[in-house]
This record gives sequence, C-alpha cells and structure tokens, in this order.
Amino acid sequence: MNNGKFLEACLNEGCLKQLANNISMASNLGAKRFELCSDLHLGGLTPSVNAIDCAVKNLTNSAELVVMIRPEAGNFFVSAECRNLMQKQITLAANAGAHGVVFGAIKHGELDLEVTRSLVATAKQHGLMVTYHRAFDTLTNSLSALDKLISLGVERILTAGTPWQSGQSAVDGLNQLNTYLAHSANQIEIVIGGGVTIENAEALWQLIKNHSYNAAVHVHSCVHNENGAINAEAINKLLSKD
Repeated sequence: MNNGKFLEACLNEGCLKQLANNISMASNLGAKRFELCSDLHLGGLTPSVNAIDCAVKNLTNSAELVVMIRPEAGNFFVSAECRNLMQKQITLAANAGAHGVVFGAIKHGELDLEVTRSLVATAKQHGLMVTYHRAFDTLTNSLSALDKLISLGVERILTAGTPWQSGQSAVDGLNQLNTYLAHSANQIEIVIGGGVTIENAEALWQLIKNHSYNAAVHVHSCVHNENGAINAEAINKLLSKD
C-alpha cells in the first residue's frame, strides 16, 4: 500500500540483472514510477536501449518508466546537433516501450522555448509523457517558465525548489515548492526531488497532502544499498502510513 503517496525512484542503468531486480522489487513494493538514467555520477545521461527494454519488461503493478534524454554532461544548453540526437533518442525510447522522457534545455539562464517545443513535439508524436528535469532549478524566472511548460503540454517538472548545485535539499526549498504547487494549480505534476531522505520525506508528503496537490516525491540514494541494490526496508518506510 502506498497510502496515496506517489513515489518515483531514480535508477542507474548499471548491471542489467541488478536493474531488472531493482525494478521488479521496487514496483512490487509500491513505487509507481522509475526514472532510468546512465552515468548518474555525471548527473544522469541517456541510458541504452537494452537497459530501457530490460526495465520495461520488469515493471509490475502498472508502474511507469520515464527515460532521461541527455546525451552529454555539463550545462543544459542544447545545440542544434544535440537537439537532433535527443530527438532520435526520444524515438528509440518510445520504440523500446518507455512511457515518458525526461529532458531540459536552457539558453542564457532562460527556458529554451524553441528547443523545448521541438522536443515536446517529438515526444508527443510517440505518445510519450514529458518531464522537464532539474534544469528548471537553474532558471532566473521559474514561475514564467512554469507557465510556458504548462502551455507546451509538459506533464511534469522535477525540482528541489532550491538552486541547482547549491547543496540544499528539497526540504530547504519547501517554501518555493509550495509556491510552485500553488501557482501550477494542479495543471502540471510537480515532482519533488533532490536530497530526499527517509527522515525528511515526511515534510514533503505533508506538503503534498495538505493541499491535495498533483505531485510526487523523487528519490535515489536513500533507497539503494551500497552495492546499488534497492533497499526494500527504505521503500517500505517511505510509503508507510502517516
């Protein structure tokens, strides 16, 4: 039972056998969505088609898989060449059975509207949901960007409510997250992630519950053991009753 909590777990591609076990275990325990990446030590890059296929085949309980579309590490500027590659990767993810894709594009501190629009269009052509990742936390005018992402048909935004690479967690961003949730008025799902732990997650669940917001909590390190395996006890604690 997830007690009305929508938990999204970020998984690294790694060993496919471990990935299969992680997806199967966590979805059986109540995780409802997985973000699949490669090279999480670089902030998360596009995973292989084999990894996407493996993850899809091991989903249970109607859990969803969203795939990171980020060909290169570094900042979130997307060149024309990179955009073309991202469009191809979106198509590959769709063909491998993904339910959605995760990407972001920034130009001079602002939402790159042209690139984002074209990538959203590619995703929609393949029936994929779109999450705009934590590039959102680098924006100089996040509320304006939030409105634009809603108008483009983006389904979700991943944010900590704190500046990117500030060292602060989502709990430090509670006030800003509340602003995003209220401003979006349930027109888009706010996926709260960044430094989430078993200990601080309750404050995030409470924020969501207080206003019946369209929102989820996104976790990574707190649900993995040192060897990269999903920690069942951690998932259970995150989804335990209030």
